[in-house]
Amino acid sequence: MVKYLKKDKIYEHLRREIMSEVLPPGSKLPREVLLAKRLGVSHVTLRSSLARLASEGLIDRVHGVGNFVSAVAKHRAYLLILPDQIDLVESPSRYVIEGVEEKAQEKGCSLEKCPASWLAQFNSDDYSRMIKTHHIQGIIYETAHAIPDPQITALLKELPLPVVIPHGGIFDAEKTGFLVLRTNERNAFADALRYLIGLGHRRIATVLVRIPGEETSLIRGFREGELIDFYRYNGLEAGEHLIRVLDNNAEQFSLTARELMLGPTPPTAFVCHSDRVAMRIFSTLKELNILIPQEVSIMGYNNYSGCQLLEPALCTVDTELKECGKMALEKLIAADDWYQPGITPQEILTPYKIIERDSVRKITHS
Repeated sequence: MVKYLKKDKIYEHLRREIMSEVLPPGSKLPREVLLAKRLGVSHVTLRSSLARLASEGLIDRVHGVGNFVSAVAKHRAYLLILPDQIDLVESPSRYVIEGVEEKAQEKGCSLEKCPASWLAQFNSDDYSRMIKTHHIQGIIYETAHAIPDPQITALLKELPLPVVIPHGGIFDAEKTGFLVLRTNERNAFADALRYLIGLGHRRIATVLVRIPGEETSLIRGFREGELIDFYRYNGLEAGEHLIRVLDNNAEQFSLTARELMLGPTPPTAFVCHSDRVAMRIFSTLKELNILIPQEVSIMGYNNYSGCQLLEPALCTVDTELKECGKMALEKLIAADDWYQPGITPQEILTPYKIIERDSVRKITHS
């Protein structure tokens, strides 16, 4: 669990009073020595909290005069809806939220964070009261790339506020009416395969994962049967044994890698649903004393933290999740340019790129 420090508690307390206008814009805070005593903390702890408020544009610190609530503080608050399990390395939300937080600090915005599981218990009156109390100007709804919760979606649509999903799916804009940023997964995953084709690979194993809560008819943008056609049209060895769609189970990833590599015609490369899947296959190949990339290349997807530290480093598709978070907040700040209640904004496709690393090599024959 994340340790909640005194300075964080004081920061949250003062920010709440600023956003609810208990401390109105332009008002002067008590002298730091008196305020620290009133709050029951040291002067050092208070100064740390005040520095954070100042970095977010909520207070102005005037040397020799004192600390004042910013005149624009109430116009810079946004609600950030958090999904469950954001601390997992493989959760895209972890990287998206990091980008949102960095951009908020840069722009002097305040973020009110709330887990989606809490909001699911709210009714429309609760939402309206929360928005009014904290002067929320817009909402970032991070869904962890799962289908947006229908109850939360319905409640958010009742609010006259812009909502952005920073890392959504192909149907999210249509279903929710929110502004959706998303990766064109079909193009990104196809480009990973084409990258290997360009290096001479023709027998490529694709390991995909069924994720509960995601759009079940699509896996990395491909419908059932379309990946076989992609193989055939691009000169790859087309066989269902090379395309595996598995449950999200580490043991299945390992068994599949063993089966393919110890079979009569092992692939020259793996393209994996995510870096997590790639890391599991990576480990299994090491156990089998199969050399990477001399005997088989491996490619991941997402560019999670740590994959660059493997030996050899993992080649992957970087979906730039952190940049998605930054872009989402920028869109909210500029909501006057696109937000009209009742009108669905067009979705925005976010950039991606292939990160070339040593887990992939060029071959002259397969």
